[in-house]
Amino acid sequence: MGLLCSKLGDCCCFQSVSCCRRISPPPMEEFQVLVLGPAGSGKTELGHRLSRSPRAADDQEATNGVRCYGVSGEELPAKLQLTEVGGNMEMQRLWKHYYASSHALIYCFDLGSDPEELQATFSLLTDCLQGTQLAGKPVLLVASRHREGVQLYDVEYAFALEELAKSCGCPLLICHMDEPEELQRAVRWLCHQLMARKSQLEQRIRYDVNMQVWQRRKRSLLSSGKLAQVHRHRFRRQTRKVSAILKNTGIN
Repeated sequence: MGLLCSKLGDCCCFQSVSCCRRISPPPMEEFQVLVLGPAGSGKTELGHRLSRSPRAADDQEATNGVRCYGVSGEELPAKLQLTEVGGNMEMQRLWKHYYASSHALIYCFDLGSDPEELQATFSLLTDCLQGTQLAGKPVLLVASRHREGVQLYDVEYAFALEELAKSCGCPLLICHMDEPEELQRAVRWLCHQLMARKSQLEQRIRYDVNMQVWQRRKRSLLSSGKLAQVHRHRFRRQTRKVSAILKNTGIN
């Protein structure tokens, strides 16, 4: 009967036989990806393109908050949950709070910007990666717009992006948003990088998130004075205990 069932496939005439039940494929792995970049760098447009959700005509303002997008497809080996955080100066101060829980970073930049703006953009990227909870995680750089006579490898060389990636231990790839096939290859690259580092990244995230929670708890205790009170009470109890021991032993 087992051999018969394996040949019949769906075998509707043998629905009562347990060995003929369809086995659901395992769920796809899911990863949290942080989307950052200066204001106007194309983050929202990228989120809509990757999630294949149309962008409303009246939704053209820069993001001043957080947006989320789901990215999946038969051509991708994993699901991505994108979290876009606004890029204005005020929102940039909040970026660090999203580092610990993210498996990877997508960083957007405007290739049409002047050299000084590009320098500031990649200095900001350096601040995101060096000595932070994003260090060692995959990074996908996505360029928006074009600049005549400037290629992506020019950007990579001019701003020493390969050296930055090595110093931070981050696998890094650069692509252009307006090249659909190139963008899809880049997203597949990111998925494969995440799949290859899954256990390492999840262990890292658990540690970083726990440390983040502890730091917040510690700051809360310090600000309320409770941590100092705990230390004083412990010290007093130890002092009384030591004094009692000295008294019993006759030491003055």
